Amino acid sequence: MNDVIIVGGGIAGTTLAWQWHLKGKSIYWITDGAAASSHVAAGVFNPVVLKRFSPVWMAQEQVNFMLPFYKEVEKYLDQPVITYIPIWRRLHDEKERATWIRKSAREDLSSFMNSEPIDSSINGVSAPHGFGEVNPTGWLDTQRYMKESVAYFSARGEFNSSGFDHSRLEVKEDHITYEYKKARHIIFAEGIRISENPWFRDLPLQGNKGEILIIKCPGLVLKQIVKSSIFLMPYKADMFWVGATYDRDYMDDLPSSEARDYLISRLDTIVQLPYQIIDHKSGIRPTTMDRRPFVGTHKLHKNMHVVNGMGSRASLVSPWASSLLCASIYEQSKLPEEMDIARFDL
Repeated sequence: MNDVIIVGGGIAGTTLAWQWHLKGKSIYWITDGAAASSHVAAGVFNPVVLKRFSPVWMAQEQVNFMLPFYKEVEKYLDQPVITYIPIWRRLHDEKERATWIRKSAREDLSSFMNSEPIDSSINGVSAPHGFGEVNPTGWLDTQRYMKESVAYFSARGEFNSSGFDHSRLEVKEDHITYEYKKARHIIFAEGIRISENPWFRDLPLQGNKGEILIIKCPGLVLKQIVKSSIFLMPYKADMFWVGATYDRDYMDDLPSSEARDYLISRLDTIVQLPYQIIDHKSGIRPTTMDRRPFVGTHKLHKNMHVVNGMGSRASLVSPWASSLLCASIYEQSKLPEEMDIARFDL
């Protein structure tokens, strides 16, 4: 009998697999092989909400757990999945520059925001009012993280990409059975597909469509992620990520001309070098109305759990959130009320 069956192949599902594995638990990980929002995510991690210069909820706790977690995963994979690189927030005017200086002195922001604005120029990037620097920041190579993790657990016989059929799950008081597999617990990390889950589909998850571009821009050299109304992030060679859009009223999950035009219009206010669009990707993020993840245990079935609603911050919040769920299961510790699904009367 396995300790846990994990359902879902995005950042959250991958992180759950590692979380249980690193704690010496036996897992069986099931995905359907379909592209989740994580497959088109740039994977940026950042402890500051740069639109308002405010800290991400529980930012320090998330950062403290994230950094050693990914370092440990890299040892198993024998290759890097994290790139540490500062974020330079492009300051729009002198008023915003003054706001940056003032807010960077706050106790909850001083460890993340460099108090002195940066006036260094970046060839090809327009920033007449300078930049504000944020650390620790960077990006998770989501494609490599998920692909190499699948390879690792597949080699151990602990991965199945044939998809999950909820109707085949048998729930007993002390275990669950799925086809020929038994486990003490099951965790669903299905992203937007939670709507198909008969046990957790009433959670008020909200889809948010995000679109990004990958451009080729010879002559542009970035040693940082530039954030303005969009972000511009080095990818490889002379290629860069540009994103992202946020659309709650989407009609489908396909790339749209409207989002492409929006990203281009914003990019043209920042980059002053010629560029070529290489790719245009889209995906539906699982977000929540209160901006807090869905983590917890079913109120009737104590061996059924969920991790969802990571939104655009999955690379930052998933390691911490999954560790808290693990502690709640095995150590009976209490989840933060803000993320516990018990906050909904379902």
